[in-house]
Amino acid sequence: MTTLNDKLAKVMMIEDEREASLAFESFCRDNFDSLPLPGENKQFDSAMWNASNFTKLSSRDEAIVKRVTERMIGNTASATSKAALKVKELVGASRDAAIAAWQDLLLGMEWRPMIPAGAMRGIGSQLVSLGSFEKATEDTKIQVNLGWLVDKDQLRLLLNAKDTADNGMPDVEVRILESERGVVFSRKTNLDGAVVAPQINVGPGEYQIQVSWLDKVIETPFFRI
Repeated sequence: MTTLNDKLAKVMMIEDEREASLAFESFCRDNFDSLPLPGENKQFDSAMWNASNFTKLSSRDEAIVKRVTERMIGNTASATSKAALKVKELVGASRDAAIAAWQDLLLGMEWRPMIPAGAMRGIGSQLVSLGSFEKATEDTKIQVNLGWLVDKDQLRLLLNAKDTADNGMPDVEVRILESERGVVFSRKTNLDGAVVAPQINVGPGEYQIQVSWLDKVIETPFFRI
């Protein structure tokens, strides 16, 4: 029986980058109901990132991005705006500069970038990915994968908490805070040390993820949507 990974492997074997990108789009359309969340399948994440470099958004997708980001960003700025990534800058010509800025923000707060930000999935809902990143303390390792579903105004969050023996840590609390409204999402990791939240409704604002356990709290940089 041919698995999803088997089909994906055939796409990734295509040498021509443009042709591989088109084949990946077709793969995503044909297997939409079975696609993994960001961070769940490294092979898929890699293929998505490669395809994003050689695929232009359709005029419909560009209209969605423009309409939603203009409505969400507006002309206001908060006290934290200078230190926040403007997510809309991950779309279009300024993407490389925005990725570099986001990586600088992560490194400045001792997060290690793992999967790059900026990947776009050109099927169904547009997904702007903030990538995967990791932070380690003396006894814990926190991995986060974060994306924004543009036309649904939703965040997708995948988080794993592990101890020094690489065992999952349950009851680690994950919160998403908005700088003016406070906590808009809160959940604790399951027995495997994971939180999977594919549909977190958000609106205009500047957001940050906080992770807390025992007497420790770590935070991500702010991102603005």
